[in-house]
Amino acid sequence: MKKKYKLADWLDNKENDESVQHIDGFDTFQKIKYYSAQFEKPDFRKDEVFQELKHKRGSKKKKRFNWSIAASILLIIGIASVAFLLSIKDYTSQINTQETVLLPDNSKVILAENSKFQFNNWFWDFDRTTQLNGQAYFEVAKGETFTVKTQLGKVQVIGTRFDVLSRDSLLKVICYEGSVKVKFKQEEVILNKGQMISYQNGLKVEQSNVYNDRPEWVSNAHQFKNVSLSEVMQQLEKDYQIEVDISKVTEDKNFTGTLPSDSLSLALDILSKTYQINFKVINENKFIFVDDEQR
Repeated sequence: MKKKYKLADWLDNKENDESVQHIDGFDTFQKIKYYSAQFEKPDFRKDEVFQELKHKRGSKKKKRFNWSIAASILLIIGIASVAFLLSIKDYTSQINTQETVLLPDNSKVILAENSKFQFNNWFWDFDRTTQLNGQAYFEVAKGETFTVKTQLGKVQVIGTRFDVLSRDSLLKVICYEGSVKVKFKQEEVILNKGQMISYQNGLKVEQSNVYNDRPEWVSNAHQFKNVSLSEVMQQLEKDYQIEVDISKVTEDKNFTGTLPSDSLSLALDILSKTYQINFKVINENKFIFVDDEQR
């Protein structure tokens, strides 16, 4: 109830935006407040009203007319609000799956696993703000523009290809083509093709260049360059929801190459043949790797 009272005070301009912007659906309430504020209040002329009541001429008819106007206004606001809410499209990708979303302007969005994405379908021409929680790769139609809003910051785009990761306290944006504007707190940074920036725990931690044409996860594969075997196995466990034991494998083995994230048997075969290690299947979710000489 406290949240409802605070929202009501905000609608009556007694609370500022910062005090309620954490409430679910805040963007929708903000639009309702904006559009409803466009209605002008009728002027109240007390002398004229007094004379009207005094002579009792058509007072009942006038009162019915006023109530009719008020009811019509409320109905219009209600219908507009319901239509706005019904037009919101929500997409959620599951673990180990990706989902492709086509926006009304033909821009394409590929959601990484366990990510959520939202946009307004019917009102796209008036509201080009999208919501992202997780990670997504964007291929924006030429000449089109919109904003990607996350819990940590905003990304404004026009005719470009880019990747946004927003999870927990990490915000990471990579521009693969064109340019994007990243807004984090009070800082605004323009990224051009091949540039990346990331923030964690409220601080900028990195700004550098990238040389890939698109994110590795989009192609259902991971690229590794001189990475320890333990890091590779951690990625394997995440991709396939399995448990891997490498306690019997020589520690100095590093890996450079590409592993698929959609074929466990192929990934195991690549690692086994590349580094002369073998694995034993304990059950469908647990594997033990050993050096060849220990077989």
